[in-house]
Amino acid sequence: MIETLPAAYRARVRNDNWNNYSMLRHGAFDGMLVTSKNSGTHWLKYMLAIAIADTHGIARPKYFSENAVRPYIGWPKDKLTFPDIPRLAFSHTIPHRLADWGWARRAANLPPYVLAVRHPMAILASHHAKWEYDIKVDWLAYLKGDPGGKQYRCDIYWLARFWNRWGDVCVDAPGRILTVHYEDTLKDARAVLEAVAAHWSLDLTPGAIDAALAAGTKAEMAKHTDPDAEPNVLQNRKTSLADLFTGEAMDLYRTQVKTLFRHDLGYDLLNLPA
Repeated sequence: MIETLPAAYRARVRNDNWNNYSMLRHGAFDGMLVTSKNSGTHWLKYMLAIAIADTHGIARPKYFSENAVRPYIGWPKDKLTFPDIPRLAFSHTIPHRLADWGWARRAANLPPYVLAVRHPMAILASHHAKWEYDIKVDWLAYLKGDPGGKQYRCDIYWLARFWNRWGDVCVDAPGRILTVHYEDTLKDARAVLEAVAAHWSLDLTPGAIDAALAAGTKAEMAKHTDPDAEPNVLQNRKTSLADLFTGEAMDLYRTQVKTLFRHDLGYDLLNLPA
């Protein structure tokens, strides 16, 4: 099957698998949050940042934007801001093949990972709605994607690369990775925050988790929008998934998923999410 995939896609997969050494920075952290794009990253990070701040008696982030939350859950290259809190970072990285091997994970001192994902149909719909003003292509053209990974920040080919590699690592190191579904966070955010805290040994106080849940509603987050951050984060997509994924669009999506994806990360990929 590999030989039938587009050459540009195969080249991008090889590059991700063997030339992306960013995970070597992760050993400096107590926990890593790796998220698929458009999977509630801002929401989860903001709630965690509030809970960490309240637990440790430090100032909360002023906004829910990426830059405002970076002192609490930053980029792997960021310098330490608060020395007395657990050191956490986040990334959208697609891991090097070294992450598949136990000896390499131990040598790099890789921390426990939280892998936050969402149903691919919802990711694609959300990403197109968020960035349509910039990418300027219609829905069907966007669904076809770019095998070489240059045209879009996220499309079906990026999702397949992310899903496949993290699926591989989950199989090889299941105890080191906690997979969090966005849909489960919607249903029970408290349970998700508690699971993440346990996985990273954060010792969050019950009151801090209560505060994080209160701050993490869409209404409350809207009061903390960073005027300098990217637009349309708290989007309200007007077209339902059932309307977007119908006819030719659904046929195209299913064909791509059957061809590209090797792991499901706990989802029924071929049907609309419940």
